[in-house]
This record gives sequence, structure tokens and C-alpha cells, in this order.
Amino acid sequence: MIFYNLITMKKYKIYLSALIIVLVTLVSCNKFLEVNPKSNWKDDTFYSTKEEATLALSGIYSQLAKEELYGYKFNVTLEAGTDETYTNDPSPNWNAAKYALTSSSDEVKGVWLKFYSCIQLVNQFEKNLKPDMFSTEEYNRLLAKALFIRGFSYFTLANWFGPVPLRLTPSTSQKDNILAPSPVFEVYKQAEKDYLFAAEHLDHAKASTYNPGEPNKMAAHGLLARLYLKMGGYQPYLADNDANCYFENPQQYFDKAKEQCEIIINDGWHTIVPYSTDKDSYRNHFLNYLKDKYDLKESLFEISFGNLYASGINVSGRLGNINGVEFVGTANIPRGFANFNVALPVYEIYAAEDVRRNWSIAGYRNKYNSTTQLFTMTYIFDNPLHFEYGIGKFRRWEPTNITELKSKGTTGMVNAIYTILNSTTGSDVDPNFTSINFPILRYSDVLLMHAEAIIGGRYGTADGTAAVASLNKVRERAGLTPYSGSLAHNDFFKELVDERLRELCFEGLRKQDLIRWNMLEEKLIETNAAITGHSSFISTDQYHQTYLEPGKNFDKSKHLLLPYPLQETLINTSLKQRLGW
Repeated sequence: MIFYNLITMKKYKIYLSALIIVLVTLVSCNKFLEVNPKSNWKDDTFYSTKEEATLALSGIYSQLAKEELYGYKFNVTLEAGTDETYTNDPSPNWNAAKYALTSSSDEVKGVWLKFYSCIQLVNQFEKNLKPDMFSTEEYNRLLAKALFIRGFSYFTLANWFGPVPLRLTPSTSQKDNILAPSPVFEVYKQAEKDYLFAAEHLDHAKASTYNPGEPNKMAAHGLLARLYLKMGGYQPYLADNDANCYFENPQQYFDKAKEQCEIIINDGWHTIVPYSTDKDSYRNHFLNYLKDKYDLKESLFEISFGNLYASGINVSGRLGNINGVEFVGTANIPRGFANFNVALPVYEIYAAEDVRRNWSIAGYRNKYNSTTQLFTMTYIFDNPLHFEYGIGKFRRWEPTNITELKSKGTTGMVNAIYTILNSTTGSDVDPNFTSINFPILRYSDVLLMHAEAIIGGRYGTADGTAAVASLNKVRERAGLTPYSGSLAHNDFFKELVDERLRELCFEGLRKQDLIRWNMLEEKLIETNAAITGHSSFISTDQYHQTYLEPGKNFDKSKHLLLPYPLQETLINTSLKQRLGW
């Protein structure tokens, strides 16, 4: 994740590429620390100027934009297998999306290594940043940017792996690899500490000194709210009995989450453009991610790609490609492979008048015939079990005349005109990699977290009276009337579960939402029942059977957490693989 306005890319791309190589080498090969390198860029002398510190931070950020993390393997592949999305590919290449992974799966190894690479780089940064070279304010601001990423890394690792080794100093020798995992509560408390420091010392996004795309003050508050909601929720590693899988006095964490959300809400700067102002507000917000633009009012934090391959920076964004709309066959097209489908419950959960429906679900495809060398574009919106029922939220292209395409029905249009939405030069027709940014925290999420915190989550006691205002702000932007259903706790909580799916689908949040609510197994059962009960379901269709695999493979006793990577358990003899793996 490198930011164009952070440095001039043409001037620094060579230096930045070299720096990233140096930093990552220091992570993976400590023998280099025993030699005096010819370059002045070594870990104990590099961080003495603002320019050097900024370059080092860019090296840290770039780890998040690699293929193993937010390029697609983590936020798309491992996130699949819920009521939100599933793969349509029956091959074993996508087993990680079907709960058929193992401790040696590349996806598992990659997530672990890249987040720990971030942590190692942050630990080096914290150790070697020279406080006497900066004002106290500038030193704290630089450090806060790094600690924000460390808090984010540890929070995410604990969510997906449970207890993990808690390393707070740089690893410098092989013996440093031998470290027992810390209880998740301790890992969360460290993430809390890092986030609190970041919230105190980071710039506000409205500040003239803020660089769009970097961590900022309100993003830290928002991720603290997400942390506290998780701490108030289900902890699957604590006990075999569901009733004992909660931290002591979980209500305290909902109170803290509410407080953090209200810091953002009461600050008044972040917002969403209402439907009454712009009926295309939802669509236009996501067009910003597609076009490398920052909507700082709504997007509190995002992973920035910018198709930096063209600038010599090795990041691997494949949003809109792996999880995009079908369009393959020739060169110079906005290629989309549609390896992942919109799950049937997403199609069914929207009201027809909800403007998010037609953006989240593409409902069309462009199929190439190698014999005729022609493309046929068809409209498939109301065929939700179609094997290329593509995700629309990060679409690279769309039909120029969708009304005409609808009128053609299943016949389709040959060589129909289309509009490229991901129009950044170098990304618009790249066969694999895109410049599409990925949202980590949006203001609408803050509003929905606020509503959930007020009622105390799934097992709280408060009703929705005080929470409905935050819910309605999200609904209004979707073109919907205010919520008029029951405010009784259980009914209102169910509405929040559904609203988070409608608003935040395909943004890498659903699986962890369902886990902290202890609802993942329940939703997989409901999803498979919906698939097999649908009028277009065919039991002999290989794609329909593939949609069912996550629900069939899921084992609650093991799949609420990832296994520790095999190579880590071999290297770290204090890291014992959990039962079942």
C-alpha cells in the first residue's frame, strides 16, 4: 500500500523498491545484520530523517497490498464460504474457500507470514526511530502510523488464528522464533494499546498535514470499536461449551465500542452522502475505489494499490479480477474471472428499491466465443444460481446501455458496447492486476457498529430505541424508508445482522461478523437450504454442488479458526498445532 501523494513516485520508486527489499530481507535473513553493508540503509541507522521514516512506513504499508493479504487470497478467498459469497470453481485450487484447507495451504501460510512481516517491520521501526531527530509531536505521529498497523495486524491474526505469539521487539536470530502463543485476551489488549496510541497522535483526515490513504485518528477510533465488539462477542478457543466462550463481563466491551463510535459521530466530520442529496451516493462512493480517488468523508481507512506494478512496486491487487464480472477471451479488455459468486442469500435479502442491490450484484457477463471471436453480453440478474453470477461491488466495467441489455433477455447482445469503470491508465485493461482500492473501514460501518454496541450485541438486553437512528442513516442512503419493524432486542439484532450484509457485503467482514455472533454454522445451513430449495437448483449441476461444499465441509470444532501454518509449528517448537489439524 503505497500512496502517490506521499512521495513523488517517479523520483522515489527505485529507492522505495530497494528499501522494501532491504526491509523484507531483514525480516527473513538476519545474517545480514552481522555484516556492515555497503549501503547506508541498515536497520539501526536508516530511520533518522522524516524522508527515511516515510519510506520505511511505505515499506510496512506495502505488505498489506501483497497477494497473500488484501491482493485477494485473504480478503476474498479465505473470506468466502458464508451466506455472502462462495467459489464456483470445483477444482481443488480453491479449497481454502470451501473449508477444505490444511495447515500447509498456501493461503494459511501467506496470511501468517505477511502479517508477521508487518509486525517485524513495525518492531524495527519502533526500535530504531530516532526521537532526538524529531520534535516530540512528529516523533509520536510517525510512531503512531506504525503502531496502527501493528495493532491491526495482531487484531486480525488473533481473530483468524486464536492465540498467537506476541512479538514486540525485532527478531534478530533463529532462537527468537521459539515463542509460545499468548492468550488472545493479551493479544487484543496489545492491539488496544497500539490503537489508543494511534488515536492520540495521528492526524485527523481533515488536517492539512494528512496524507490520504495513511492511518488517521478517526480510523484508529473506528478500529478500536471493532476490537471491542469482538471482545464482547464469541471467543471460539476458550471452551468446548458455547456458554463459556465469552470474556468476563462482555457488556463492558459494548460500552467501550459505543464510546469509540460516538467519538467519530460527535466529531461530525465523517459522514455519508444521503440519498436525498445524491441518489447514486452508494455507487459513487465505490467508484472512488475504482478510480484511485479518496473519499475521506466516508472511507476512514483503505488498502491502496494504484496498480503500482507500472511504477516498479511489487503489490498484487486483483480486486475486480478474481472476484469480478466475467469478461475473458482477448487482450486489452477489463478482464474478470468471476471465480467467486454472489451467494444466493445476498440476492434474496435486498428489497427491490434498495439502490445497493444493483451495485453489489452485477447481474451480467460478457462471454467470448473462440470460434466466432465474438463476445455475447447477457443479463443474468434474476438467475442467482448461474455459474458466473458475479460480484458487482468492485466491477471493472459495465454495459453502456443496461436498459437495452435487459430487454434482450437471455438472447443477449453481440459485441455490446461497455464502459470501463476502473479507468486508471495501466489498470484499465491489465489482464490480472488492478488499481482498485479495498475498504477496511467506512463510516456506514461505524454507524452499524454503534447500533450494535447500544443493544449489547446478540445477547444484550437493550432494545433498538436508542440505536435506530444510526441504522436509519444507513438505510436512507440506500433509498429506503426509516426502519419500522420491531425494536425488541432479538428482532432488532436480526435486522442489524441483515443490514450489515446488505451494506458491507464483499468487504472482508462477514465471516468474522458471523463468528463473533456465533452464527457461522447457522448461516451455512440456511444458505445450503436456500440453494437446494431454489427453483433453478439442479442436483447434477457441478457448479450448484460446488456452492454447497462450504456448508458440507464446515466443522464447527475446527473451522472457526485457521490452523497454525505447518512450517511455523516445525520452526517454533513452542507453537503446538490445535486438535483436528
